[in-house]
Amino acid sequence: MKYILLCGTLLFLLGRTTAQDKDEVSFSKNLYPILKSKCLKCHEKDDENPNNYAMDNVSLMRTSGKTKNIVIPGDGAKSYLILKLLPNPPKGAQMPIFSKKKLSEEDVDLFKRWIDQGAKDN
Repeated sequence: MKYILLCGTLLFLLGRTTAQDKDEVSFSKNLYPILKSKCLKCHEKDDENPNNYAMDNVSLMRTSGKTKNIVIPGDGAKSYLILKLLPNPPKGAQMPIFSKKKLSEEDVDLFKRWIDQGAKDN
């Protein structure tokens, strides 16, 4: 009986790991299309970017800008990027500012999951 319970538990855990692997968020496949359509108009690496926060690639998302902790790999909840995508951010307006249509909850969740998964350049 213990053997059956142990096998069942192992199968359950292996199934969860496989499902989590399938749910890995890809910067290039999942996030970049959103960035391109909603964010890069104001957040490209150029001289007209008022806060110097560029979202052209993962490296820039982690290091550019005037605000610290914009992307904290492994901690989406504390990453300033997520706070700015939600209503009533701690400072300024919700992003994207110049669009009446904000990111969907699903899109924000993708960004949060990507950061929680380590903000990989994938």
